[in-house]
Amino acid sequence: MTSETEYKEIYARRLAAIEKDPAYTILSSMNQPMADDATKATQYIVYTDFKFDQQQQKTNSIFVYTPFANVDKYGHSKADYQSQLLFETNKWTNEIHITVLETLGSESRLAFYDFQNLGLAQLALKSFMNLANKIEIHVVKGNLSSFDKDNFAKLTHIFSKFDFDVTITDETHGTGRIRRVMD
Repeated sequence: MTSETEYKEIYARRLAAIEKDPAYTILSSMNQPMADDATKATQYIVYTDFKFDQQQQKTNSIFVYTPFANVDKYGHSKADYQSQLLFETNKWTNEIHITVLETLGSESRLAFYDFQNLGLAQLALKSFMNLANKIEIHVVKGNLSSFDKDNFAKLTHIFSKFDFDVTITDETHGTGRIRRVMD
């Protein structure tokens, strides 16, 4: 079992690596080590590869990292991030399209631990919405695919928390849309 001190050290190393990398910008962070029975992440770093520039169309991500249950026997992180929100920005139309909102979990072939239900997707979405407001986006939209079918209730709940309209277009095949017009 990893101690609170080890978690703090691992967190500090990952934070320093992200801060050192000019490709990333830290959007938010918290460094309160989680209890083993915690249900929400209290030690995390939310960061992005998005940069404010003159490029009118581009694809970027927001990542959420936590050291919680992400440490090998040598004290190294097993994964650089556990949640990713992938998005495409179109400054010509002032719209963003969410392509992927995924948290590593038991359903992922890449998972070594279930990071579901720790609030990581919500952290990514909250930072994403702050970023969208900052760059004056008017519409945020996305699709729910058949890949998401088993998680429609969870996705609807998460997106509704952030005032998205969620429309199921084909319940049998598991497709739908999300959309939010920004204030």
